[in-house]
Amino acid sequence: MLLHGVGMCAEAWGPQIATLSQTHRVIALNMPGHGSSLLPDGALLPDYVAWAARAIDALGLGRVNVAGHSMGALIALGLAVDHPAKVARVALLNAVHRRAPEARAAVLARAEAIAGGEFDLDTPLNRWFDATDPNRSLVAGWLSRVDRKGYAMAYRAFALGDATHAEGLARLTIPALFLTGDGDANSTAEMARAMSGTAPDGRVLVIAGHRHMVSLTAPDAVSAALGDWLARPAQGQDRMTQDQRRALRDAFGTFMTGVTVVTTLDGDGKPVGFTANSFSSVSLDPALLLVSIAKSSSNYKTFTQGTHFAINILAEDQRDVSTVFAKPVADRFAQVNWHVGPQVSPILLGVAAWFDCTTHQVVDAGDHALLIGRIDSFGATPAPGLGYYRGSYFTATAAVRTGPEVVVSAVIEQNGAVLLVDDGLGGLTLPTAKVGAKGASATVCDLIAALGLNAAPGFIYSVFEDIARGHQHMAFHCPCTGGTPTRGGFVDLSPASLADVTDPALRTMLLRLSEESAQGNYGIYFGNQTQGRVARVSGETP
Repeated sequence: MLLHGVGMCAEAWGPQIATLSQTHRVIALNMPGHGSSLLPDGALLPDYVAWAARAIDALGLGRVNVAGHSMGALIALGLAVDHPAKVARVALLNAVHRRAPEARAAVLARAEAIAGGEFDLDTPLNRWFDATDPNRSLVAGWLSRVDRKGYAMAYRAFALGDATHAEGLARLTIPALFLTGDGDANSTAEMARAMSGTAPDGRVLVIAGHRHMVSLTAPDAVSAALGDWLARPAQGQDRMTQDQRRALRDAFGTFMTGVTVVTTLDGDGKPVGFTANSFSSVSLDPALLLVSIAKSSSNYKTFTQGTHFAINILAEDQRDVSTVFAKPVADRFAQVNWHVGPQVSPILLGVAAWFDCTTHQVVDAGDHALLIGRIDSFGATPAPGLGYYRGSYFTATAAVRTGPEVVVSAVIEQNGAVLLVDDGLGGLTLPTAKVGAKGASATVCDLIAALGLNAAPGFIYSVFEDIARGHQHMAFHCPCTGGTPTRGGFVDLSPASLADVTDPALRTMLLRLSEESAQGNYGIYFGNQTQGRVARVSGETP
């Protein structure tokens, strides 16, 4: 499905229709007020997105590959973000994205002038074409015939819509193409790169020597790019299922790692950072290291376009620091002690080691990018590092102790949902604490009290030895009758909702609870973190 820009028509896609229709069913729509009925007065970008969604349903298209140009690109992105079940792939040609304040003021002024009756053909034509370009007269004809009211409404929606769906780029899991010309002063190459850098499966193409109307001035290059885009596997094609991704994440989790905080300064000199355990040394000569950053990270652009960053290897007493930098906190650095390192990146105090780096290379790697840093300065202390294994922290000090530690979890259940809290590294877990001198029952009561819920420990639901961590783990089933948790939230007991529970043993236990809650037939698990048996609390069901 092809969507044109303001003042254009479906024929603007003529070269692409001719090429792509040889291999695909191609539908090019006329935007409201551009050959189809007007939308109600005051319509904004979400109204045009809703129109396109209705068109997909009315035509019985099912899931479509949608490409949009200019205003059509904003509609295409809105479809992919607001109606993901309708879109298999999305391509944005000459799209605008978070205009600079002066550019935003200029386009809003033009929208007001058009709404007031001004109709100037030469200004856009001069911006799009050379005087001798044969496409100029073709586009001039389309502009001169457009419905003036429809043109004004669409331009206003275009002027106000450059950031409407910007936050949704990070949620796109489908193949996304961001294409523009290097001479387009308004839909710039920088915008295309920023969007591609945010979208997890985004790719960018900047066509040299062309401006805004690339579909006409560079038809072969655009058609070839769209052909490549259509050949990329869509979600569900040659991709992992949710269960496969979960299993892969668990397999990765068997590799014991340290925990780091990666830091830098943004363009305004503000410190930014994130928690990562995907860190590795690379080379001694030259001295290089690497860390990965997700394309969905709010810090992605800052780190991949910056020139410096630092790696802070956390000490074993800095779990709270890891948690701060793993959560969406407004000002993370206000909660920690730090100073500016030799190469200007923030260095946290009390860490086991730090490395201040110049960005050596940024390597695209699927839904992540690899930041390779050249080490300019570093320091180390005797403090043991904080470890991470199978979804949980561990420390070197605890690892050499004899005898298991006793750990309790509260399985707080209410109306078919269970309370889960942040595990500090982007996943979820049960409210958990080590048992002290007061004993297991009192520790669970303290957990519940700190959460502010009306709940009480019931029967012991699971007892298992976590051999790898040296834990004896006890989980208490705690029915809840009300209250608002001070942290975390209630999550439905379903496989999809429990996918982000990072500890495989706890996730398996909660999946069992989902089945047993539906049957009202509970059991107690005895064993270790990988295998054991279930003894029924009531009934004879095996």
